[in-house]
Amino acid sequence: MSMLNPASFTPVAEMRPVNGAWRSAGPLFVLLLAVMLVLYWDTARSMAEIWLRSETFAHGLLVVPIFTWLVWRKRVALSNVSPQPCLWGLAALALSLAGWLAAEVAGVQVVRQLAFVASIPALIIAVLGWRIAWVIAYPLAFLFLGVPMGENLMLPLMNFTADFTVGALQLLNFPVYREGTFFELPSGSWSVVEACSGLRYLISSVTVGALFAYVSYRSIWRRAAFIVASFVVPVIANGFRALMIVLLAHYSDMKIATGVDHIIYGWVFFGVIMLLLFWVGSFWQEREAEDVPPEAGSAAWRPVSTLRTAAVGIAAAALLAGPLLYVAQLAQRPLPPLPGLALPVEPGAGWTLDEGAALTDWRPTFQNPDRETTLQYRRNDEVIVVHLAWYGRQRQDAELINSGNYMIEQEHDVWSNVGERIVSSSPHALRETELRSSRLRLLIHDWYVVGDTPTANGVIAKLLFARNLLLTRDDAGYGVVLYTPQSEDRAKSRALLREFAALLEPTIDEAVSP
Repeated sequence: MSMLNPASFTPVAEMRPVNGAWRSAGPLFVLLLAVMLVLYWDTARSMAEIWLRSETFAHGLLVVPIFTWLVWRKRVALSNVSPQPCLWGLAALALSLAGWLAAEVAGVQVVRQLAFVASIPALIIAVLGWRIAWVIAYPLAFLFLGVPMGENLMLPLMNFTADFTVGALQLLNFPVYREGTFFELPSGSWSVVEACSGLRYLISSVTVGALFAYVSYRSIWRRAAFIVASFVVPVIANGFRALMIVLLAHYSDMKIATGVDHIIYGWVFFGVIMLLLFWVGSFWQEREAEDVPPEAGSAAWRPVSTLRTAAVGIAAAALLAGPLLYVAQLAQRPLPPLPGLALPVEPGAGWTLDEGAALTDWRPTFQNPDRETTLQYRRNDEVIVVHLAWYGRQRQDAELINSGNYMIEQEHDVWSNVGERIVSSSPHALRETELRSSRLRLLIHDWYVVGDTPTANGVIAKLLFARNLLLTRDDAGYGVVLYTPQSEDRAKSRALLREFAALLEPTIDEAVSP
């Protein structure tokens, strides 16, 4: 029997002892990261609060622990690369913080959170170097899944689910009457609401799919393909889930798959679909690449000046403090004089102020406007209600463009949102919404005015606010809502609102002037 020679074995992944570059750059990075968390704590806390209160974004609670574990798995590779501070990282950090500042000024929370997360890899590149960032590039990208975003997909997903379900029922020869996201069968009525959109399934699937793709594949194409599948499969599966629930309820005379069963069956179905997805994906699983140490004296192990590291750290600290100083100055601005919101008693064309019984007790919801008014006008049997909400300065929980401002809440006890759309109109576009209750149907036209620019697009309104604030330090704006009973001829009700808006708009500018 021959003896094996230990020298014949080549270590494929060994950790180098910590060198001087890590001893200086490592603690500096930890210190700067702690400083960033303290300075931008409000942004970090806003994400955590959403994780805690929202079932849709509860996955965010796991993102940071998973990120930490993924980085720990690369500890050998990280130990084999020497930190090299990079000026390009400072440029990336400046760009991220500029994005944060613009989002803070415009009041766009999700962009503010994205910019905050983007500052972390930028800080890593600046202090530790791009080679370090490259080793943990995927875990750094995974951090972005912790940002609570995707709510803009809610309405398209709801419409897709309604289209899929109604289309499948019609293929199965069921008589279906549909109106927006509502549809009726002989056995009962259904509506596709936020909980039925499948957004929470989609976000959970993409998060778990991204993790599975990283630990199961080496090829970037296989990882990308599985992440795409993690996006597409739950969207289609949610359509089948909704169809399954409707059919179960229909054939059981509405005794099963309703209420709590509705949710339980949905999650069970989603779990089965995800298990099948992972099972199919496991057939293409690849062995993880070994972390090979760099050659001695290579660029990856080149020593770096402590003075350069300190200079980069000082520059990074200055960049972190800059946006907050500017925001603090903006916060000192006083609220402008409040307008009277005095609309004319007789706008013209036979319309007069109606002080009789209100058309309805429904009102659009605006969070904490600085001034707000509702007036009702009448012309013979025609009635139109005007609602104005004015904000003199955009700030947290008191801003014109906010998720807390809406026509009705989802799953409202009395009112249902039949549908909404952007309508091209003269002289500007507007948003048209249809609401219904057991007694009344309303047609609603609304738009925003930022400075003197009207728009129906919330994103454009946010950009206009940011532009005006940076150029003139003035970010006043208001919302206009007009509504009337919807007749059987929607075009007639729409024309009535447009006619009234043309009469009223010239007088609104005067009403919002202090």
